[in-house]
Amino acid sequence: MKKLLIVLVLLPIISFGQEKLNDIDSTFYREDQIYFGTSFMLLNSNQEKFKSQGISKHFQLGFVRDIPIISSGKLAIGLGLGYSFQDYNSNLVRFNINNGSSIYIVNYTLNQKSKLSFNFIEFPISLRWRNSSLDNHQFWRVYTGFKLQRNFFSKLKYSSGDIKNISDEVNNWKKELYLSFGYNTWNFYFSYDLNQVMKNFRNQYSGKPFNIRSLKIGLIFFIL
Repeated sequence: MKKLLIVLVLLPIISFGQEKLNDIDSTFYREDQIYFGTSFMLLNSNQEKFKSQGISKHFQLGFVRDIPIISSGKLAIGLGLGYSFQDYNSNLVRFNINNGSSIYIVNYTLNQKSKLSFNFIEFPISLRWRNSSLDNHQFWRVYTGFKLQRNFFSKLKYSSGDIKNISDEVNNWKKELYLSFGYNTWNFYFSYDLNQVMKNFRNQYSGKPFNIRSLKIGLIFFIL
């Protein structure tokens, strides 16, 4: 009889505890994700006669660790690690001078195209909102944040040949703000450079320091 009374007393407590545990499990979840995307870049510079030539491209691939900050999981912080490739197609030209250093000029007298390419390791940090749940993987999302990027290989290519590994002539640490939003797998992607790609170089003729930044517009895909 005593055992029966104990079971009758404990059963509601166990059931209530299990129900609360199930509720917690069904609401608190992570969305660790692999991401990849591609964009075209709109280039902007303070140099007169500077212009894009052809399409400037951007590709990214990485992984994001999701850290929910509310119990529903709809709001989270994302910490990531990834790879990014960017090339800038323009009329920027590099020349060597007698003392072994180099100068960059905007070539507007000849129809000469140059490609400045970067390979970055990137560290994205984002604030992530989505109207998802544990059993619903098709939902709206808005992610916005900041990327710190470290260039590990860059080159300038133009008609007279390739110049490899000019990393000492460009800003190897780059920062950008980004925003992505969309539904399910397909998402729009926008980002803007916070610092320029060149170091403190000046145009030989105008005396102005080079200031080249990019606005990226494209698509990004998230895979759970």
